[in-house]
Amino acid sequence: MKLIDSHAHLTDEAFDEDRSFLIRDLSNFSIEAVINPGTNLADSKKAVDLAKEYNNIYAQVGIHPEEIEDMGEDDLAQIEELAQNDRVVAIGEIGLDYYYRDDNKKEQTEVFRAQLDLARKANKPVVVHTREVGYDAYEILKDYTDLKVQIHCFSEGEDLLQKYMDLGFYISIGGVVTFKNGLNEKAAAALCPIERLMLETDSPYLSPEPYRGKRNDPRRIIEIARAIADIRGMDLKKLCKRTSKNVQEFFGIK
Repeated sequence: MKLIDSHAHLTDEAFDEDRSFLIRDLSNFSIEAVINPGTNLADSKKAVDLAKEYNNIYAQVGIHPEEIEDMGEDDLAQIEELAQNDRVVAIGEIGLDYYYRDDNKKEQTEVFRAQLDLARKANKPVVVHTREVGYDAYEILKDYTDLKVQIHCFSEGEDLLQKYMDLGFYISIGGVVTFKNGLNEKAAAALCPIERLMLETDSPYLSPEPYRGKRNDPRRIIEIARAIADIRGMDLKKLCKRTSKNVQEFFGIK
């Protein structure tokens, strides 16, 4: 059985004390690789450095919507430059987020589109954050169906799931699928075509049951896999193999 965590923030300060041990320990849990997103310029640089240091870690670079207020004038130019590194497999984590702020929708949209254009220029997939934004992200992404798109930590309803499937996008499901109230995630786990499904932990956040409330890390992705295999009535090993293959094909990794 092999697993790939398609989204984990290993550069987060929550891992400062045991990051090296954790990365070395992944193989003991059949985890072959982790895709590490960037959330701002500094974090994206750290993601690239980490990917250079460890063969089983791959980097994304990008500006998260919650970080746009602190952007410098040339941050996107530097993100574009970082994207040329061969350890960078996607532009991410980018998108929209109205959970904490919805008074800067125009600015969020501008930065989102700029990074989608950057991904198009760099010929890289994109990893998209869509927290409580309704159909706004979908309306933008309709203009970018030439890109490979992953909707990270999917939490929307069946209608948006189908719309994203119609555009040829992928979705990734995290620890909320193990929660009793994770109804949208459970529905998505059941309905998403297996060839478009990925698994993620979003570490150090959203730790799955039975670890809810504790720091999450990629070794807990097996709990997410078990929950989804149970929901789909699918053999666990087959689910792990297929979702890992999806990650490899989407990000272009071996």
